[in-house]
Amino acid sequence: MKDEIWNNIIKRFTDTETINSRQALNSWLEEDSEHQKTFNEVEKIWKMTGQLMPEESEALPQFESEHSSTAPKLTSRSFWQYGLAAASIGALLVLGSLFYRKSIIPQTSTYITQTAAAGKLLEINLPDGSKVNLNAGSSIRYKKDMLKDSSRIIQLSGEAFFDVKHQPSKPFVVESRKIKTVVYGTSFNIRAYQNEKQIQIGVKTGKVGVLKSGSPTSAPIFLLPDHQISFDNQTGQFAAVTNNPNVDAWKRGTLIFDQTPIIEALETIARRFNVNFDTKGYQQSSCKLNATFENKDLKTILKTIQTVMNINIKQIDKTIYVKGGKSCNRN
Repeated sequence: MKDEIWNNIIKRFTDTETINSRQALNSWLEEDSEHQKTFNEVEKIWKMTGQLMPEESEALPQFESEHSSTAPKLTSRSFWQYGLAAASIGALLVLGSLFYRKSIIPQTSTYITQTAAAGKLLEINLPDGSKVNLNAGSSIRYKKDMLKDSSRIIQLSGEAFFDVKHQPSKPFVVESRKIKTVVYGTSFNIRAYQNEKQIQIGVKTGKVGVLKSGSPTSAPIFLLPDHQISFDNQTGQFAAVTNNPNVDAWKRGTLIFDQTPIIEALETIARRFNVNFDTKGYQQSSCKLNATFENKDLKTILKTIQTVMNINIKQIDKTIYVKGGKSCNRN
């Protein structure tokens, strides 16, 4: 999609058209009947999501409590369409919030926070029928009366797998640090721990749109099944889309480390098994780990890392001391 067409569509929807932009857009619409069809679909989405208000930012808890909730598996499908309509959805959601914000009277809402403590996994059933699997050390926050709004907004800290119930009139939006992920009905995984450099979004079924928060004029990136993308919190840039059919492997007890910085890998293990690592004596913190552990216990994982990374590991109660590190094995 050309930037010029994108900008002209935005101008029409926001009543900021110029004579030139109107003529250019009309010419594009007349070129092909599919262009007009696409425009109509985008306009429908614009009107449907125009009252999407940004959630007020609030820090999520530091994973001190645990809640339990179960739900049956949901069958979900994608509402996303290809072409310009798909490429426009994410940005229109954000733009809609900007231009309708003043016309809506804010109301006090009750929020629910669900947290999976370290060493625990949590299954949650949302008010709309969607299901969320929270990884250890993760938390979500949402409105108790979320079904009353024009959109279903969830705030995430940590990692979660979402199985979203299909509701065409109510987009499902996950806010995770600097990223928003927008869907209508699909299943996907988001990893956005506060102490990690990257945010990772992976799709299991359907299609999702990913965009930067606070960037209303940028077109979203769309992901299909088994696609994954990473966002660097420091540079503010997306990496190339990659294939990853194991976005929800952690739900089955599998830990996958693919060129993962060793400190980050140890933090993941700490959350999983509810332990602490003392790395003050570790000299090679820049090393990276490549390993897959399928339902392995902590002792087995530590023994493997000790061998592969050429380090000394000693556990005393819930504290694990990591020392040494002459050099890294193959990274």
